[in-house]
Amino acid sequence: MSNISRKLKRILKQWGFGEIEAEIFAHLSTSDGLTAKEISDKIGYAYSTTINSLNNLIRMGYVERNKKERKFIYFANLDFVKIIGREISKTSNLLKELKNEICKLEDKYKSKLKELILKIEHAIKYLEARG
Repeated sequence: MSNISRKLKRILKQWGFGEIEAEIFAHLSTSDGLTAKEISDKIGYAYSTTINSLNNLIRMGYVERNKKERKFIYFANLDFVKIIGREISKTSNLLKELKNEICKLEDKYKSKLKELILKIEHAIKYLEARG
């Protein structure tokens, strides 16, 4: 794997990609498109595992697939701004859910978590300013 693929893989794992998904995306990012069989051969995972991971990546919007000569060719969606925006939005939503759960608590518990609520609100504002 090239240095570029390794660095891409590291970034993707930081964003929460699994090992296989990060490996697939990194390979697709540095190619002109690959079949599932080619991807499977390159990453060393079973074909069925590769297909499952590709389907997850397609569902999440990170990979696209086109049919060419009776085969599907997979491509990485390289819109990193969109990917980062999606990650910011997911994190912001998770923080909002956490804040809502804390706010549902009885006052005696909520008061113990006052500082946590403030930190969550600060983080949400920070993320929304960048999203």
